[in-house]
Amino acid sequence: MDTPIIRTGHINLYALSDVTCYIIRGQQGDLLVDTGFFMHRRSLLNWIADYDVKWIFLTHGHPDHDWNAAAAAQQTGAKILLHEADKDLPRNFASQPVQATDPRWKIRNITQNIGGALVKTPHYKPDILFEEADRDLLKQYGFDAEIVHLPGHTRGSSGILCGDVLYCGDAFTAIFGKPDITPHATSIPLMQVSLRKILDINPKWLACGHGFPLRMRDAEPVIRAYLQEHEYGS
Repeated sequence: MDTPIIRTGHINLYALSDVTCYIIRGQQGDLLVDTGFFMHRRSLLNWIADYDVKWIFLTHGHPDHDWNAAAAAQQTGAKILLHEADKDLPRNFASQPVQATDPRWKIRNITQNIGGALVKTPHYKPDILFEEADRDLLKQYGFDAEIVHLPGHTRGSSGILCGDVLYCGDAFTAIFGKPDITPHATSIPLMQVSLRKILDINPKWLACGHGFPLRMRDAEPVIRAYLQEHEYGS
């Protein structure tokens, strides 16, 4: 599909294959959340042309999220934001190898590490490297939103809490059309802490990096079951 889909009436999203990107409207310009993979380049750039994109927020430095960062920045003049902990991850997947979050993903995890090491995102340089203490950074740019550090999938994985929506990247997923735990994580203990943080925030919506936005009421039992099964906090 080459056009954006409005799923909830107030979340501006772009979905092609299983990758989802978002636009958050702001007072001084708009913010693009993630940029998709190589096959999304043309349709993503067409989509954001209808917005005043001034900032590009990368939830993490994996190629299916940052592949079009350079192209989108060139088209719009936008500044790219990435967490400091992921600054060396783009084009260097092996710097943060991932583990399977559940035994059912073991084979997929092997291919993820091999494929990730082979695929190289077009070069870009983040304009703004933020840290956990910079939670209110987006307010400087006219957004009533805060950055939420959600490490685990990568060390720098981060989201944005805006109104009743938590844009969570791959901290949680709907990659297979239903609420699910992300199949891979650089640190499973950190991912579990971030899942607990999502429960504490308790937004109405989770806008994931894969799949359509989910209602938290549908995601919550999946998160709690996983944490209980994997003995969170033990």
